[in-house]
Amino acid sequence: MKTKNKNLLLVILLIAVIGMATGYAALSQQLVINGTANITTEWDVHISGITPSNNNSLAGAKDKISPTYTSTSATFNVDLTKPGATAQYTLTVENSGTINAKLDSISGIKEANSIEPTAITYTINAKENDTLLSGDTKDYIVTVTWNADMTEIPENKTKTATITLNYVQAD
Repeated sequence: MKTKNKNLLLVILLIAVIGMATGYAALSQQLVINGTANITTEWDVHISGITPSNNNSLAGAKDKISPTYTSTSATFNVDLTKPGATAQYTLTVENSGTINAKLDSISGIKEANSIEPTAITYTINAKENDTLLSGDTKDYIVTVTWNADMTEIPENKTKTATITLNYVQAD
């Protein structure tokens, strides 16, 4: 009888184990989480053109070399013929991206104005922290002037300047 009880107990345990395994398999599920994130913003702030003023030749100025530009810098090489001569250029900056931008820094003006001939100076009406919204353009005026109060005429009446506009993402 002991063997019969042992066999019965073994069969019951075996059925219980098989039942638990089947139940676990039936009740357990695999959780799968899928996700995709896309970045749809684009940064595209660039200089899109330089237009000389129609009055440059009347004001005693001519381009020694036509102004050139890259996406962030513009280079000017102006020949001024007399004290008081001035040249102006419209520098167009475009934000073709989807992110608003702000002008972080302007370089090249101080550097150009510190070299000879110092009577010839460059200015730009851009200001740090100027904002440029997505899809907008902004025109800045670059002015090259030979100081009218100069009594001495320098040997070199030409000065080259490369002006760089560094834009960053606006807050």
